[in-house]
Amino acid sequence: MNVDTSTLTGKLMLTMLGGIAEFERDLVLERRREGIAKAKEEGKYKGRAPTARRQADEVI
Repeated sequence: MNVDTSTLTGKLMLTMLGGIAEFERDLVLERRREGIAKAKEEGKYKGRAPTARRQADEVI
């Protein structure tokens, strides 16, 4: 896209696109939180296994 941010219209377009992107990101995060909560209720969600502490001896 050729958006010229030195003009008022370009600034408006950039602001609108940024707002839409932020809205979409928030929707994705909300759906993910709902999915994790549902999986926890069903006992299917265990989360990611912590790796840093398991590898501490190897790193040291």
